[in-house]
Amino acid sequence: MEDIYKMYKKYQEQGLSRRDFMKAALATGLASTVVMMEPLPYKKGTYAAEMKLSPEYWEIASRYGEPQAKFGKVGEPVTITIGYQPYCLQCQTANINKQAKLWMKHFPKGSKVEWFRSLSGPLINNNMLAEKNMFGYMCDTPGLRAMDTVPVVTGCTGGYDTGEHGAMVVRKDLWDSGKVKSPKDLDGSKIGVPLGSFSHRQALDIIDEFKIKPRLLDQSTELQVTHMRAKNIDACVTWEPYPSYIEYLGIGHRLITGLEMKCTCSKYYPVKVPHNWTTMNTTLMIFTWLRDRPDIMVAYLKAEEEARDMWVNDIDLAAYHSWSDIPEFPQSVVRMTMEMNTPDGRVTANTKEHLKGIARQWRSIKVLTSEKSKDPDKFIDDWIDDRFYKLALKELKAQGLWTSEKLPGFPVKHRPGQDKRHNLKDFANVKLKPKEWMPTKAKWPA
Repeated sequence: MEDIYKMYKKYQEQGLSRRDFMKAALATGLASTVVMMEPLPYKKGTYAAEMKLSPEYWEIASRYGEPQAKFGKVGEPVTITIGYQPYCLQCQTANINKQAKLWMKHFPKGSKVEWFRSLSGPLINNNMLAEKNMFGYMCDTPGLRAMDTVPVVTGCTGGYDTGEHGAMVVRKDLWDSGKVKSPKDLDGSKIGVPLGSFSHRQALDIIDEFKIKPRLLDQSTELQVTHMRAKNIDACVTWEPYPSYIEYLGIGHRLITGLEMKCTCSKYYPVKVPHNWTTMNTTLMIFTWLRDRPDIMVAYLKAEEEARDMWVNDIDLAAYHSWSDIPEFPQSVVRMTMEMNTPDGRVTANTKEHLKGIARQWRSIKVLTSEKSKDPDKFIDDWIDDRFYKLALKELKAQGLWTSEKLPGFPVKHRPGQDKRHNLKDFANVKLKPKEWMPTKAKWPA
């Protein structure tokens, strides 16, 4: 490990890119070590004087090494790329932020944000490794895999679902005929699931709970819809808004959701607050930008918090902006699924217990394999760094604005009826429209 640090330091001093460094590391057989490197050590007092931010910013950034001035000085405009999944309920703060352009009020004038759309986490993972995405949105399972293999941390969560986000959907004809009334009836069947996703985790938990042996086929969300329609698979395990959309199309029935299951935590980690099967978003942040432009990282986290404010306090408007990014989905489906999530960005003790349960599960089946995750509990403690997020909350509160601290905290629901299944019939007449948005004022302390 000492050799790789010396090599990395040499490349930094020469002003070469991480990509050059990775090529050289690969040639020397050290590439596998790179992804589990701790950031370079920092000596206080080495930051450039012109970088005028409070010492608190730089103290946090110091974990990631000295700034290299690769992305301009503090306060200068930037162009960043954000990897997100527009067709995933847990990532909808990105849709809202993008469509409502909330980020613009927080970034230096002249900045640009480019949005990289992905159907699942692995492409975003690859982009972050190549330093093409500065932020990445993915659910807890691929998020932990990214932290295991890429120089990123989870800076905050996007929130947590009420249990309905993940579901096993059976073909409608099998449900209507009575051939499948329970997951037990799917023993030996073909089930589509994106392997490595949180839906994969849910599929494994369903298999364990109902003692069945189906054949899991690695299929993206779009392929799941195609194969359900063609009757090439018997069921799929997927995430909202797809389960509700498949029901809307009349080709599937939500057989079981997380509302009717125990969470992974109950088996792998002794959580203090038991809860039903749930998932949460991990908002990933890349080392180099945490090091060089903490002003931008905090600015974006503030914009994300404003998206959560809209979701909680004007859900119709939030749903409109989310739907505007995926207009091929019916408004009724998008609006209903927005009810299924509590957009709380905080990382609490209960949050970490939930993620430690998942990390233990993935380590046990060798999805997490690096030295970083050898101790799954320490892995979660070390690689979730929410200090910039807390700084963003502190500054928003000083302005008298709403923050996630107004919410009850994981795993508590924040809206009446979130512990029951939602029905599309109740949202059939929804008509989402744009209107002016004003951030919610809040008196502090709560």
